[in-house]
Amino acid sequence: MKRNGWNRFRAAGCCAALLVSLVLAGCSNTAAPASEPSTSAPSSQALSQAPASEAVPSGEDDTTPAPNGQVDGSENSFNGITDPVDAFAGCLGWGPGTAGTSLKSAASAAAMMDWAQENGAAGRSSDALNDTLSQWFDSLDTFDQENFAEAWPLIQETAQEILDDPDAVLPRLEDAGVQEAPSCSADDWSALAGALNAIVPEPQQ
Repeated sequence: MKRNGWNRFRAAGCCAALLVSLVLAGCSNTAAPASEPSTSAPSSQALSQAPASEAVPSGEDDTTPAPNGQVDGSENSFNGITDPVDAFAGCLGWGPGTAGTSLKSAASAAAMMDWAQENGAAGRSSDALNDTLSQWFDSLDTFDQENFAEAWPLIQETAQEILDDPDAVLPRLEDAGVQEAPSCSADDWSALAGALNAIVPEPQQ
């Protein structure tokens, strides 16, 4: 009887020890290792590799086309209007009585009308347009100023003919080396002509 009781006691002790071992093993498996790094927060390396902002710094590539109105800018000394020296070069060196006056007036009128259209003369402020044309005229020597004053009325007449009936003037333009009639509007030409009329003196008689 004593031996059987001792055997039961030993069996119960072994069962208890096994149960404790299982409980401890389960607890150790559920606990997260202390040395394992957390993945909830981004590492400093990941932050350093983040893409830079796509925002464009102020003043860089943020320009928009100027409206078709008062478009004076600061591109050059002509307040954003292109220098008329090249466009007006054919207007100099000839006048009434010069050989080929009809063709030269046609070529000059076409060049000036193209310039007026390209610069949107009707949309410019009168001050900017007058300043540009005054600088051009004042840059001429006395002979060229007098020469242009004589040729200017002929140029205006031809320009008006082009505005009234470009097809009728086209043969003369082609003979003068102009391949197609200018598409300048009446408003653009009027702005240019009005500004020059206020600058260019009456031709000497």
